[in-house]
Amino acid sequence: MAFSTGFGLTCMCFIMLLFLPGQGQRQCTMSKPPKVGNIPIACCTKTSNATIRETVDACYEQKKDIRSCKIHAYIFVTRSNKKYCVDPRASWLTTRLEKLKKKGITCKPL
Repeated sequence: MAFSTGFGLTCMCFIMLLFLPGQGQRQCTMSKPPKVGNIPIACCTKTSNATIRETVDACYEQKKDIRSCKIHAYIFVTRSNKKYCVDPRASWLTTRLEKLKKKGITCKPL
């Protein structure tokens, strides 16, 4: 009996791990990205409301219908060069933008 319960819990944990995205964040898709400065940036196709726990080194604002981008998003580039597409309506975004501004980082338009 203990074997079947343990096996069931193991299977359930494994299935949960398959369906949980990393930190609940979606990275930007990259297909033939143009360059902004030295950083290649592509249009975000999806956004996330999840907070970003990494140190942000750069920020860009993607406006809808500019450069053929279909959605409005903020793109955060982290120290590890990961790019995160953030929903402009995310509850934590205003506070994070203020903190970045104090560090001298402002979101540049794409």
